[in-house]
Amino acid sequence: MSSGQIADQRSSVRRVRSVIERLVRDGTAVARSDGTVHSLFPVAVSAAESEALREWVSREGATQAIEIGLGYAISALHVCEGLLENAGPTPRHVVLDPHQATRFANCGLQFLEEAGVAELVEHHAEESQIALPRFLSEGRSFHLAFVDGNHRFDGVFLDLVFLGRLVRAGGIVFVDDYHLPAIKRAASFCVTNLGWMLEEVSAADDPHQWAVLRTSAFPDTQPFDYYVDF
Repeated sequence: MSSGQIADQRSSVRRVRSVIERLVRDGTAVARSDGTVHSLFPVAVSAAESEALREWVSREGATQAIEIGLGYAISALHVCEGLLENAGPTPRHVVLDPHQATRFANCGLQFLEEAGVAELVEHHAEESQIALPRFLSEGRSFHLAFVDGNHRFDGVFLDLVFLGRLVRAGGIVFVDDYHLPAIKRAASFCVTNLGWMLEEVSAADDPHQWAVLRTSAFPDTQPFDYYVDF
């Protein structure tokens, strides 16, 4: 990487960081689309969780990431910061959020634009159970996933199962709201039946407890009727 490219990279990271710091400091923002005022927290993930997410992006050397649930983009901004720091040739962050234009008045997309990473992000206004199978049929692959969408068991179960096939072998699936029984239960299936490993769990009193799962590094060779109670 040339000195000019390094300078551009550092400038891009600083711009993302400045938007993150502003949003965390203010806690509220005005939607450009309709002028509504939005309180970002506690809907958005906490500063501690988002920083942990960025660290995992950096640690894994990820350049291709996917996120279920864009919301106010606090987590997406941290993912993008990590992707930029990793300095891959074609960083990409795919986000799925069918409620971005309604529930969030496009605030998440607005903040990504303000941070200068809109071109790095590919937004799909679709439910994950529709988009993820299509990504699989298209042969897409990711280094890391962040899950913060449908919090019912059936929703997060489908997300994890499909992401287990979309994320590279031995890759990271970072799960928000792990304290909720449905989410912990779905993650338990992946550990007991799919050979995933639980890498990290945050403190039980975190407002958004999170867990970091690592997918199996080996092909699934279990018989067709294999099942372990979870």
